[in-house]
Amino acid sequence: MTKRLRSKFHICKKLNKNYNNIWGLPKGESLRAVKKNNEKKKRNKVSVYGQLLKTKQCLKYFYCNIQERTFKRILKQSIDSPLATLDKFISLLESRLDIVLFRSCLVSSIYQARQIINHGSVTVNGQVVRNPSTRLSQLDVVELKPEAVTKEIILSGMVDNLRSNFTSRFLPFHLEIDYNILSVVFLWDPSYKQTYYPIKTDYESIQRFYR
Repeated sequence: MTKRLRSKFHICKKLNKNYNNIWGLPKGESLRAVKKNNEKKKRNKVSVYGQLLKTKQCLKYFYCNIQERTFKRILKQSIDSPLATLDKFISLLESRLDIVLFRSCLVSSIYQARQIINHGSVTVNGQVVRNPSTRLSQLDVVELKPEAVTKEIILSGMVDNLRSNFTSRFLPFHLEIDYNILSVVFLWDPSYKQTYYPIKTDYESIQRFYR
């Protein structure tokens, strides 16, 4: 399991000079006050390697800071695929169970999605799944266990999260979501153009970093 070693605030502060939330969540607009007057301080010019590293880290943190070896393996699979490498790369990331829950707006963050999955509150095709990185196939059905829904709502304020998520998040076309029974159907593997990112992504830069 990937652990979050830093607070989300510090992750955003390090990767985004405007201190905005890299997941596009409303909390990013009201992050802890940071003096932007620090621009007066002289900073060393970032090298090409530093720029490539930042681009790669930004995408890695967006996907809950997945392990480096896992990220490299997914990249290699996309390069070896006969399909368009960029679309394959995104589809391999977006078909993860924790990402699907986050994209569906049933949870407020990817970290909350992983917590709910680890608690055994999520089923895929009727079977309990505790691995957040489980890859979904076409027409897989993801549901929250009925007996766990009330507990999770009390603990995480899921109802309030849903209200704010609707106004701040982009609902994907590759998911069929039923908020009455809290279920999601994974319809197809999304392409890059069908995937929304609040951060700047550059697939070629990520490839260059690993060369």
